[in-house]
Amino acid sequence: MNTQSMKALLVEDSFLLREAIMETLSSCNGLAFEAVAATQNEAVALLHERAFDILIVDIELAQGNGFEVIRETLKDDFPFAKPLSIIFTNHAHTQYRQLAKALGVQHFFDKSMDFDLAIDTIEAETQKFMASK
Repeated sequence: MNTQSMKALLVEDSFLLREAIMETLSSCNGLAFEAVAATQNEAVALLHERAFDILIVDIELAQGNGFEVIRETLKDDFPFAKPLSIIFTNHAHTQYRQLAKALGVQHFFDKSMDFDLAIDTIEAETQKFMASK
């Protein structure tokens, strides 16, 4: 296996959803879940600790929100390359979609309706990433 796996940070406060997402994507060749965070503060700390290639972020977290996590990657002093950002939420309101677009989020999915599409998209992004290595 290529040692250049796509490094993922999953930011999701639901243990069951974290497990479901990671289990569903466990067969995705080239994707490595390097870390998980349940809160905004945990996610921001991880983002400053090491580089990630992809962020999979829920909006509503146990503490803070996913938009602030993504904003962190846009700051001038962010120490790494900006990762690909995917929002995966139960709160797929129009204003959230617009804010996500303004923040440069590449993909926005509604957990209740787009789970399979989100998984397919993450797999496709992983394949693109692996092809570029």
